[in-house]
Amino acid sequence: MISAVIFDLDGTLLDTLEDICDVVNSVLSSNGMPGKSIDEVRLAVGRGVEELVLKLIPSDIATGIVVERISDQIRKTYLEQGSVKTRPYPGIKEVLKSLQVEQVPMAVLTNKPQESAEKVLNIHFSDISFVSINGVKPGCPMKPSPEVVIPVIEKLGVLPGNTLMVGDSDIDMDTAVNAGMIAVGVSWGFRDVSLLLDHGAEFIIDSPEEILEIVQKGGPAPIPFRC
Repeated sequence: MISAVIFDLDGTLLDTLEDICDVVNSVLSSNGMPGKSIDEVRLAVGRGVEELVLKLIPSDIATGIVVERISDQIRKTYLEQGSVKTRPYPGIKEVLKSLQVEQVPMAVLTNKPQESAEKVLNIHFSDISFVSINGVKPGCPMKPSPEVVIPVIEKLGVLPGNTLMVGDSDIDMDTAVNAGMIAVGVSWGFRDVSLLLDHGAEFIIDSPEEILEIVQKGGPAPIPFRC
């Protein structure tokens, strides 16, 4: 029986990639650094701002002070102007509303900074009641640490084994595996399906509506064969 659903944010609920890329390139340019392609940014997101910066700036200047400064600039700029091109993926809103009607508790667990996560969710899903919105806070662990899942599960009032972790990245799948949740990978996000499978995805879905099928049936259908 599925008791609750925890969603990743970027690449799962919202297509934020263009805004992230625009902000990153604006900050890099202001620091005299070359811009990055959207594919380069796509592969760098997911493990927090500092890791993104480490992957994108020249390694010979990636000192702790520089990484911290640029990371802070990205956080500030994104909070101010990071929702220009962001949109929910097709079908996501309808599925969230259906889960809400069916009284399935939902939460968001993301490695996006807490303030930015709350802001973008309020813009695009103000009519959805998430039990918990969990972004990155200073000094706290991030996905894929199972420690970040414990308070979310407690707020949801469920068991990990009865909870879907829906996400688009290897980090999300690792988080689910580490915490004993059911790992559901989405094919429309920022990572390849093969990577999700390699990191423990129990199910791969191609449309948001399949989340409802999983919840209603008490478990998903087997992963289809993929070349």
